[in-house]
Amino acid sequence: MSFIDPITVTATRRAERAFDVPASVDTIDAATIRDGQPQVNLSETLSRIPGVFAANRQNYAQDLQISSRGFGARAAFGVRGVRLYQDGIPVTMPDGQGQTGSFSLLSAQRVEILRGPFSALYGNASGGVISVFTEDPPDVPYLAFTGGGGSYGTGTFGVKLGATSGRVGGVVAASEFITDGYRDHSSARRDLTNAKLVLNATPDTRLTLIGNTQFQPETQDPLGLTRAEWSANPRAADPAATQFDTRKTINQAQAGAALDHRFDDALQLHVDAYGGQRMIRQYLALSGIGATSSGGVPDLDRDYGGVGARIVWRTRAFGQPLAVTVGADADRMHELRKGFVNDNGRIGDLRRNEDDTVRSTDVYAQAEWDISLRWSATAGIRTSSVRYG
Repeated sequence: MSFIDPITVTATRRAERAFDVPASVDTIDAATIRDGQPQVNLSETLSRIPGVFAANRQNYAQDLQISSRGFGARAAFGVRGVRLYQDGIPVTMPDGQGQTGSFSLLSAQRVEILRGPFSALYGNASGGVISVFTEDPPDVPYLAFTGGGGSYGTGTFGVKLGATSGRVGGVVAASEFITDGYRDHSSARRDLTNAKLVLNATPDTRLTLIGNTQFQPETQDPLGLTRAEWSANPRAADPAATQFDTRKTINQAQAGAALDHRFDDALQLHVDAYGGQRMIRQYLALSGIGATSSGGVPDLDRDYGGVGARIVWRTRAFGQPLAVTVGADADRMHELRKGFVNDNGRIGDLRRNEDDTVRSTDVYAQAEWDISLRWSATAGIRTSSVRYG
């Protein structure tokens, strides 16, 4: 007789069997992510998750639009209302906006999708959570290459290396995606790297270091078409796209560290810290030349980072198992936001010059009590504060 290995998830901020979690949580494994898929967009696998809608507009200057049970459906660009994580480190900024383009599916071990009220454990205005986890270092070293191609100048190439030596192991992956696009003025290129280093300092202490980059230069934006324009030529770009040379450049680098320590079977500690920089310049389909305009070329330079810690205590109450989780997070983002006139695809005069800061702090606690073999009770509380300056 054979048995299926139990699936472990972290939806309640601690590792549990998926069957025991009283929440709507799904897990997509590595085989599903990679088999027969180009591994370019998260929408390739999210389509199988009930309650989650991922609109892939095949416009890499706009990224995916993701909604979970309606949360995030009104976001014009980026992902709002759904929090994004990479190996436990937030990809969603303190102001609530996130981008899925930095996820490396080549090195992903699994993707967890949490829907419903339990996602409030992860932050303010969170209607859902999408977490991508990098695979652990292998016991046997490997070197793997992947590649593919298709119509309209589409191609992918990736390389991945994993090894373990003594108490230290690592996984490094790099990939590139290119396309000329089905429509005019829609070419794109995306370069991703992702690295994970694990140090098992002692049998009870584990240190994980991760780092990733995203470079997406001069991604063209063909804009939308009316029904009449599409009927005449579905591959055409809006005339304004060529007039203003609409395009977007993204350059992001992020690094983080996580420390897990087990004091004993009843008490465990997790501490993480991260930091990064994200630079965006986008040419919109307008000049922004007016005296009160903020410009037709937004230029964003963001520095962000944060720390978090939580303790999980397992004990018994009235003879039944009780697990208590207490934690806190603090995040900060500093943004230099400028806006320039779009002089038909060239940088013009300065129209906006802002210095913005967003800070968020969160404190939460949760208790899970197994009343009996069939019944369990869960109670939690969270307080969040977001300040703009």
